[in-house]
Amino acid sequence: MGLHRELAALAMRATPLPGQKDFLSEAGIAPRVPTLPGSIGAVAHEPFRSEELKRLFDLMVIFTMGDFPESASCSSYFDPGSPWYNVFYGAYGVRSHKLDGSPWGFRSDGRPNLDELLEVPWLDYNFLTAGCLGCPPSRMCFRVEDVKSDKEGAWHTAEIACIVPSGLHRMKDAVAPDLTYYAVFGVPEERYLSSQRESYEPVRMRGKMYFQPIAERTTLVWGGLCPDTPDGQRLFNSILEAMTPHYTR
Repeated sequence: MGLHRELAALAMRATPLPGQKDFLSEAGIAPRVPTLPGSIGAVAHEPFRSEELKRLFDLMVIFTMGDFPESASCSSYFDPGSPWYNVFYGAYGVRSHKLDGSPWGFRSDGRPNLDELLEVPWLDYNFLTAGCLGCPPSRMCFRVEDVKSDKEGAWHTAEIACIVPSGLHRMKDAVAPDLTYYAVFGVPEERYLSSQRESYEPVRMRGKMYFQPIAERTTLVWGGLCPDTPDGQRLFNSILEAMTPHYTR
C-alpha cells in the first residue's frame, strides 16, 4: 500500500471527527457502502450542520471513491481517463428543518420535490467537493440537464443526467482550498493536466438517486453518478448492482 493511499484511507476511516455528531447513527440508521474493485476500500462519514451549509437541513455524506493507482499520489477521482473520474458513491442523510416539518425532498403532502432533493448534489459537487478543492464560484457549474422520476418499491427515484465541476485542477488555480481534502483525494498529478484541459472543467455525468423518508424529518438517499461514457456507465451499473441488495431487502 502506497503512503498516499494509506493516508487517504486512514483519513476517511477517522470520520466523523471527535465532537462531530452523526445524526443517522444516533437514529440507529447505518447505510451500507459496499467495496467495489477499483474503489479505495474505505468509507468516510462527513457531517455538515445547517449553520455551515446556510440551508434548512443538516447533512451526512457517506461515501467512498476511486483507489490510488499503484505508486500514484492521488485518487483516480482526478484521472480523466478513468471511469472513476469525479466519482464518489454512497449515501446522504438529510435532516430537514423546514417549518412545515416535512422531510427534505418531499412536499407537505408527501409527494416528492425533485428540485429540493437536487439541491443536495448541487451543494455537494459545487461547494463541498470542488469548492473545498479550491474551485472558485465562477467555475461551479453543477446543473441538471435531464431528470426522470419514478418509484421502485418503497424508494422514490431520480435518474439524472447532469454537468458537474471536476475536482481536477492545477494547484496555482486553487482558491483557498481546504488542505484536509488533499489528505483524502491526494494532490492532482501533472500527467492528468494536458495544456488543453482546464482546472475544474465541466464533466458530463449520469446516474441515479434513490430516496425515501427514513425517520422523523430525515431522508435517506443512496446511489451515485458516473461519467456519461461507456466505461463510466458500466461502473455505475456495477455500483447499483452492489448497493441495491443492502437497501431493498
